[in-house]
Amino acid sequence: MNYDSAKPAMSQKIFSMNLEVETVSLYLLCCAVVDTGTAITRATLKEKWNGTQEELNRQIDRLEEMNILDRKGRSGNGESVFVVLDEKKWRG
Repeated sequence: MNYDSAKPAMSQKIFSMNLEVETVSLYLLCCAVVDTGTAITRATLKEKWNGTQEELNRQIDRLEEMNILDRKGRSGNGESVFVVLDEKKWRG
């Protein structure tokens, strides 16, 4: 559970948006990362992602286009850190 807020990171809305299975899977993975208190980075996601790096990058781009994920800044090693945005900000 995400102890930084009163509710878990995952929103049920994701299932009604007619997104590709891979996009929803990445969203769920991002929520799981948030709930553990770990920063969402490409490296963190790649550790658990079963597809290729290219597919991971494509799905990150898709979540950014939908305003579901946003870049928050950079980690200590210069890698982009992402945040899951509130569903009220999502497109689609």
